[in-house]
Amino acid sequence: MKSPLFALLVLYIAKFNFVESFATQKCQQRRISKRAGPVSSLSATEEKSIDKEDKFSFQQRIESVKTAVVGAVSGGIAATPFIALHDIPLYGPAAWEFDTDMGSLQSALFAIVYRYCVREEDDNEMLNMGVVGAFVVVRTLSRVRVPGYCTAAPLTCGSPLGYFDWDMIQQLALNGLESAALFGAAAFAMEVAYKKEFISKFPN
Repeated sequence: MKSPLFALLVLYIAKFNFVESFATQKCQQRRISKRAGPVSSLSATEEKSIDKEDKFSFQQRIESVKTAVVGAVSGGIAATPFIALHDIPLYGPAAWEFDTDMGSLQSALFAIVYRYCVREEDDNEMLNMGVVGAFVVVRTLSRVRVPGYCTAAPLTCGSPLGYFDWDMIQQLALNGLESAALFGAAAFAMEVAYKKEFISKFPN
């Protein structure tokens, strides 16, 4: 009689120990998960701060300097002959030199903005064209000079459109050609620099 009772007692004790160990293990897992929760959220916060620091790190400033150099050189060289055709016959060599220098500066600023707009994993050609087109339109319109013979309120300059006469249309065409060469060449040079890994794209 002792042996069956002893066997049942042993089985009961073993079952109790198993249940106790299982419950203890579950409690330990819960404690670990509670401790790991803030750590994981802290690590996520740290990752965000690291990403933010990467976007505005000293390395990114160096990339911006290289971008400005590429934009100034490529845009200035491409636009020089077109600016010469426009400025030298009308305003002389001094105006041509000034406009070329200012065009190089504008192209440098454009390249920096282009890098910030067209970022990593951005393969949308419409975005590239939109950035270039916006700069071309703004520069072209800002360089048009209204002749002194035009009358105001409402603006009337003569044929063929009233608001725009032939002189202003010519200015739009020449300035538009300059701006397209200036910013188009800078954008092309930036894409080549990306492919050659001379300049890195700005991170998302």
